[in-house]
Amino acid sequence: MTTVKTLLAVAAAKGWSLTQLDISNAFLNGDLEEEIYMTLPPGYTAKPGTVLPPNAVCRLKKSLYGLKQASRQWFIKFSSVLLRLGFKKSHADHTLFVKNEGGIYVAVLVYVDDIIITSNNDSAVDTLKVNLTEAFRLRDLGPLRYFLGLEIARSVKGISVCQRKYTLELLEEAGLTDCKPSSIPMEPSIKLVQDSAEPVIDDIGLYRKLVGKMMYLTITRPDITYVVYKLCQFASAPKNSHLQAAFKVLRYLKGTVGLGLFYSAESNLVLTGFTDADWLSCPDTRRSTSGYCMFLGNSLISWKSKKKQVVSNSSAESEYRAMEFASREVVWLRTLVAEFLAPQPKPVPLFCDSTAAIHIASNPVFHERTKHIEGDCHQVRDRISAGFIKTIHVRTGQQLADIFTKPLFPAQFNALLSKMALKSIYVPS
Repeated sequence: MTTVKTLLAVAAAKGWSLTQLDISNAFLNGDLEEEIYMTLPPGYTAKPGTVLPPNAVCRLKKSLYGLKQASRQWFIKFSSVLLRLGFKKSHADHTLFVKNEGGIYVAVLVYVDDIIITSNNDSAVDTLKVNLTEAFRLRDLGPLRYFLGLEIARSVKGISVCQRKYTLELLEEAGLTDCKPSSIPMEPSIKLVQDSAEPVIDDIGLYRKLVGKMMYLTITRPDITYVVYKLCQFASAPKNSHLQAAFKVLRYLKGTVGLGLFYSAESNLVLTGFTDADWLSCPDTRRSTSGYCMFLGNSLISWKSKKKQVVSNSSAESEYRAMEFASREVVWLRTLVAEFLAPQPKPVPLFCDSTAAIHIASNPVFHERTKHIEGDCHQVRDRISAGFIKTIHVRTGQQLADIFTKPLFPAQFNALLSKMALKSIYVPS
């Protein structure tokens, strides 16, 4: 999904067209390499005068829905067609195919049988459609408006992406359509723990289904990312306090139904990142929570919140680990945006609010404070030396990644959220 959001951000800034295609019966196009047999389907009858032997089976000549190899064989078939047409498979994302000849740029992004095409030349898109029609049965869905549950609207100012329909369906399913909205998704004063005297709720399936559906909302809703991933940690044995926290998120969604990402047409396509960590934030394991968010110009394209695998001995160490976590995303994003003709010739600014972590990253000398840290964390030093990133200090109050590491009070929460280019194009209900 990061690739989809990056494509939309670049297309909005460069004014490229966005077209959507759908392949009919995609899996049936796959060619089988193995010798595969299947039992006769129910109701099958032999031709008149033909007697089937006992335990008769069918040998498959083409791929079939339900086959383990079906999705792989379909992708091999589709990618081979694009490669014959002169496209190259991206090393950053193998579902992305690009072609750049004579100043005419075309990019194809495929998700199973849903395809997005972006280009700076409409004639090249029409030619590609004709070529694909010769190989597959496809439907031209026109300009991109609805893709994998994402509602996409475009104007001269940019592209808006939200999941309003999905959010309304979630509220209706939970019976909270008429609930009182909340100003924040999680109360900072509430500490959710696993080891408590509370009994496990009776309907565990309800909790898991609710949290699972909210996870899909985090594609376009960075404001609920932290609390949703926090709630996921209790899916094995949820307590009533966890369920009430999930309902709190739904009440927050009630007041922000149409909120979503906005990709401005005036973006400068310069990659920047923010990284932060909350030391010893987990009451059960005493592990830290790290988070990052990445911007392409003023467009938010990638973010994450994650509990670390080990316990950090200091806040500086936790911030340093979070910095390495974010630098891996930066290295990948540099490769990805270069595929969309938006190379980053300068080191990517990575903002951190810990001067101690910045000094550790910049100091090549190993000393008492760093000798216990695993070697892979020190890769951030190599990335600074190689010119991939540049660490910059930012005040804690201006640290945008703070929203991915801990629950915040309304004033700070809304202040940070206002800087993430989130907008609602719908009239408030």
